[in-house]
Amino acid sequence: MRKLFLVVTILFTASVILQLYFAAVGVFSNPEDELFAWHGTNGRIVLPILALLLIVTAALARAGKRTIWLSVLPLVLILFQTVLFILTGVIFGLDESSHADPPLAATLFLGLHAVNGAAILLLGVLLVVRARRLVREGAPTKPAVAADDAPAAVPSA
Repeated sequence: MRKLFLVVTILFTASVILQLYFAAVGVFSNPEDELFAWHGTNGRIVLPILALLLIVTAALARAGKRTIWLSVLPLVLILFQTVLFILTGVIFGLDESSHADPPLAATLFLGLHAVNGAAILLLGVLLVVRARRLVREGAPTKPAVAADDAPAAVPSA
């Protein structure tokens, strides 16, 4: 299970790197090509699924309390990415028609989307490091059997 946790952390981190690439492709492409949709699809479907798998595999790998709770943070930050857009709309009164000329304050506030993305990437890298350490350590050791708990010796005939 620890190797599976490592694989999922690597896939998650690679997907976050692709997310940054898809954002750049979308921003620097012709809007008619709709290439920015790759960024949206990866962020709304692939990353949340991998983030859920991070939590499950960390728990199954018995990665330790801190690592398991750390594996929850990417999902929380991914959800915050969407909440950030909702908050911007509510705070600045934006709707679909006001994307052409948003106020400067709304643009600066939405800049946190990139900062949050960087935090998600850093968490992914940190989880890869922790998962690699777990794989190197090997399987968790079983506690030694106490003398009182040891099975009774069967007398030989």
